[in-house]
Amino acid sequence: MMPRPNYKLTELAEEMVRCAQPLLPAGGRLFLGLQQESDGSLRMIWWRGDDFRLIAEIDASPEGFCDEDTDEGALQDAASACLTYLAGRWPSPPRRLGVITDGTGVAFSPNRPAVAEPGWLLDHAGGLATLTTILPLDGEGPCALLCTPIEAASYH
Repeated sequence: MMPRPNYKLTELAEEMVRCAQPLLPAGGRLFLGLQQESDGSLRMIWWRGDDFRLIAEIDASPEGFCDEDTDEGALQDAASACLTYLAGRWPSPPRRLGVITDGTGVAFSPNRPAVAEPGWLLDHAGGLATLTTILPLDGEGPCALLCTPIEAASYH
């Protein structure tokens, strides 16, 4: 848990959420995992919130990002900026660092930073791992199973 709010991280997360919204259809009950690899490539993963089923996945290196005037390209740029900044807050940055977003909030897991790791979703839904919130997730949205009760949640 970060000792106090980080306004730059919050600003970057808000931009990432804004860019993710067009890629999360209303009523679709989908959420996104965004994971940056040590080489700077970005993995975008769509899951269904009801059963955590993988819906779609895109991997791209920064050179292969879509044009920034497209929804996907805007999200790639915003997520890359947010994850790069977040990694810079780590004493020793993990090789893979990711966040999840439901189009409302953004959260990450300091103890399990790679969102694409097998078992990541189930461990968080089952309470074996906890999220740190940058922006609050919708407690009734597609990430509801991953949201911890407000008393137990940690905020950056």
